[in-house]
Amino acid sequence: MTEARYTAAQIALHWSSAILVLAIIALPYGGDLFADLLGGPGEVFTLHKSLGLLVMALTVLRLAVRARHGAPQVLPAEARLNLLAAKTGHALLYLLLVLMPLSGLLFGKRPLNLFWLVEIPPLPLSEAVRGLAKDFHVTAQFLLFALILGHAGAATWHHHVRRDGVLRAMLPARD
Repeated sequence: MTEARYTAAQIALHWSSAILVLAIIALPYGGDLFADLLGGPGEVFTLHKSLGLLVMALTVLRLAVRARHGAPQVLPAEARLNLLAAKTGHALLYLLLVLMPLSGLLFGKRPLNLFWLVEIPPLPLSEAVRGLAKDFHVTAQFLLFALILGHAGAATWHHHVRRDGVLRAMLPARD
């Protein structure tokens, strides 16, 4: 019997996004280290913001690919609570992978230098809107951290405890 699997495009987009999100998280928290490598603290945030917008674009693409190809049924239909938790967790992850870069873009007061190639001027917003966007961005990061840990923990649990095909469905195919 063939195990249910995500498409190659879904797998590539998932793991690319995962690596980029980890880099985005590491950049501000390891700012001193990365500032030396990138040429200053401002460059750390240039890369942080650029990667954030890239993740947002990849997330929109992921949603389009998922709408076209769907998701494989990797959990048994009778596991309703697990299915609900998985769907809710994925929906929140997708939502935050779009809203976090948007909120970062909204609260920025300086031009955004996208990968040092294109300068995007700050949006003409009131300080109140910028403040709300910043508050959301700073607070929602902790929800994102919890969701990432929960997602990785659930995948690990499925793989090592349940020994089902949930994690293998998202791993690159082995020849």
